[in-house]
Amino acid sequence: MAEWQLDTSSGVPIYVQLKQQIIQKILLGEWQPGHQLPTVRQLAVDVRVNVNTVSRVYAEVEREGFITTQQGKGTFVKKPFSAEHNSAERKQAIQQFAEIVTNMALAQGISIQELIAGLREIAMAKDSKATPEAET
Repeated sequence: MAEWQLDTSSGVPIYVQLKQQIIQKILLGEWQPGHQLPTVRQLAVDVRVNVNTVSRVYAEVEREGFITTQQGKGTFVKKPFSAEHNSAERKQAIQQFAEIVTNMALAQGISIQELIAGLREIAMAKDSKATPEAET
């Protein structure tokens, strides 16, 4: 499977597709915290888009809290949100994340109701794995 799959005939703007794929790599654990992303120029060459497009994508993904840029060093996947953040910061992060996931789902034609149902299924499955049944 190719690392980047951009479909110019899908009707979804290239920058949105690229942004979604970067976030997906992070959320699925393909890119772990601390992973260095390709430079803006390198990614532009790899996916055959304008450098400004990649720069815009990186800026949006950074604003949404998934990556961080260190001047002179590069762009990296951010460490997970820690429990040490105060409740206002945590609530803001949760709201941001919910908005991102909702926008990604809507862009793929998934309704909010379908998204909520999918989240419930995943949560229930994770809860059942986290709480082992009592042995008899």
